[in-house]
Amino acid sequence: MNQCYFLKARLVLYWLAFLFLPLSVSAQSAAELDTRLANGRLLLDQQKYELAMAEFVPVVNAPKNYRNLPEALYFYSVAALNAKRVREAGGRIDQLLQQFPSWENLDEARYVGAAIAFEQKDYAKALALLNDIKAKEFDDDKAKIKGLYLPRIIEKEAFTRLYQQNPDDRELATAYADKLAGGWYTEADKETLENIVSKFKLDKKKYSGKALASGRKTQYNVAVLLPFGLNEPNSAQALRKNQFVTDLYAGMQMAKDSLARNNINLNLFSYDAPADTNQVKKVLSLPEMANMDLIIGPVYKSANKIISRFAQQHQIIAVNPLSDDISLIRNNPYLYLFQPSIATQARKSANFAYDNFGPNGAVIIYSNTEDGMEYARVYRAEFEKRGGKVLLSKAVSPSSTASGLYSGVDFTKVGHLMIASNSMPVAVNTMSTLERLPGKIPVITFASWLDISQMSLDQLDNQEIYFLNPKFVDTSLPAVREFKKDYKARYHIPPSVYAYTGFDLLYYFGNILARHGSHFNSTLAAEGPISGAFFQGIGYNAERDNQYIPFLKLDNLQINVVNPVFK
Repeated sequence: MNQCYFLKARLVLYWLAFLFLPLSVSAQSAAELDTRLANGRLLLDQQKYELAMAEFVPVVNAPKNYRNLPEALYFYSVAALNAKRVREAGGRIDQLLQQFPSWENLDEARYVGAAIAFEQKDYAKALALLNDIKAKEFDDDKAKIKGLYLPRIIEKEAFTRLYQQNPDDRELATAYADKLAGGWYTEADKETLENIVSKFKLDKKKYSGKALASGRKTQYNVAVLLPFGLNEPNSAQALRKNQFVTDLYAGMQMAKDSLARNNINLNLFSYDAPADTNQVKKVLSLPEMANMDLIIGPVYKSANKIISRFAQQHQIIAVNPLSDDISLIRNNPYLYLFQPSIATQARKSANFAYDNFGPNGAVIIYSNTEDGMEYARVYRAEFEKRGGKVLLSKAVSPSSTASGLYSGVDFTKVGHLMIASNSMPVAVNTMSTLERLPGKIPVITFASWLDISQMSLDQLDNQEIYFLNPKFVDTSLPAVREFKKDYKARYHIPPSVYAYTGFDLLYYFGNILARHGSHFNSTLAAEGPISGAFFQGIGYNAERDNQYIPFLKLDNLQINVVNPVFK
């Protein structure tokens, strides 16, 4: 759930009113602006936010005496907010609020401004804008948006200050009480919490001393079940085989130390959990396992039934750190994937394509492997569900030469290509075909194409290609460079993607434990997406696999994320 949910109903009602505004200016320039405004609004309805913004640009830059300038500023802000260009959205909504304080729909603008301020974590501004809205028709929407964003505040001092500034805000007070009960509570908070419970008639049992005591922990126990290979021969071959495990666990150790510096204390308990299910059963039968607050692993599918039964029986959440198989977590609320599943990647890709390339002319080329077929099936279903049209869906063997891959395809009708294949012949054949076309056709594919030596980065840069890479780490960032330096000093090797995975996984869930305790199933939906320490985004919403997928694009040979969590 995001801000779109709350804006949708308000936007429909407001647009109906806008349709009936009197057309008092007949000058050609005003008529052209009106057309731009109407076109942008249609694109906004179709959730084509970037295209809508492009239509709105000349309108928002019109002279102040243009009669529909307030409407243009409003709709531009809505489009920019949904396109995750939050700074631009905030600039335009502030312009509207400052330049047109008598606008008849100012409450609509205040509501959008509050959503933008929440996204920017300017909670005081967001609450002030909501407080300025006096119309009763907004009450439900105001309560919902506060219920979405306020639980995301992770600094107690900031939340305390907000409550002191807004002591009569029921949603704020309730969220603050929940935070206190979730682990922030100290004896110094007793009077404040009692006042909130009494003033807003909250459930006394939920905030009683006994309940608070049960929710407070000074440290959490985390079991790490990985195939460390403790029973394998101590040979170079065994070490190389298990290097990914060593890196994964090393990253967790680094995250544990970082969390400790933020007063979040985790105890890591490591256990060897190979593909042998009998060994996994032995580990889970150890007495201390029932007292764990979180389990990371096992990684092998063979142990899934065992960990599933144990997690549900003991109500302990278990996170698979590496798998993208959605079947591993079905029908069990205590199992999570740290990675986005294949189905989620396909669904998010289809929505990205529809929003950016339009509904017509999708061509889907996919590997005839289990993952490739699942990807193509979900992609097609989601794209057609949105109203898109698929011209062709074609399976290709990984060993195929890909000759004649696009024979019979009328590229004048193609809106975009979805290439769910890592095959070098498929990539080379696609690139050769694209280079012969008179215009550029957007392509979505996997980041593995960037490593195919038969194609240069210049070739890829010259086309409109978007690469999926859930594990993308921007190594140019100072935080990444600092981590690489510290990791190499500690372990004498540079970090791999598994080291980054281990760090981000434990750092994310360590913070979740600190905020919500070990039973965070029902509260995780309010957490994201957020930027990872190194990965581009982590967020579950109401699902149990990571729902954020970064899309990359080359621009002047530099890799950019086109859909960052925050812009």
